[in-house]
Amino acid sequence: MGRRVALAAGVGALLGLAWWGMFELLASGAVCSKDEWGCLGAFVTSIPIFAVVGSVVGGLGLRSLKVSRAWLTAVPATLMAVVAMVLLLGITFVAFAVFAALYALIAVLTGSVEARRDQSLS
Repeated sequence: MGRRVALAAGVGALLGLAWWGMFELLASGAVCSKDEWGCLGAFVTSIPIFAVVGSVVGGLGLRSLKVSRAWLTAVPATLMAVVAMVLLLGITFVAFAVFAALYALIAVLTGSVEARRDQSLS
């Protein structure tokens, strides 16, 4: 269980750093114009794209590390972390901690369900 939680937290932290980098890139104006709604429009467009791509990358990352129930961990954790980071819009530097904590929490929850199921089968 500890390995599962640590790996999930690591994958979540990497996705959180990607979120932080994406936000800083958009905020700098390097990839969008600061005229009218340019950067805001790019940010609003990038949120659902990051949610989908982050879920897929998180699921593939956990699966490649041979974590059981990888997709059941990655999809809800990524979606909850994206919503949390939208609510914490001004505090983007905590993204890696938010993603890591939610990935670890979901890994614990899905791992305890799996342990309980295995216990009931024996």
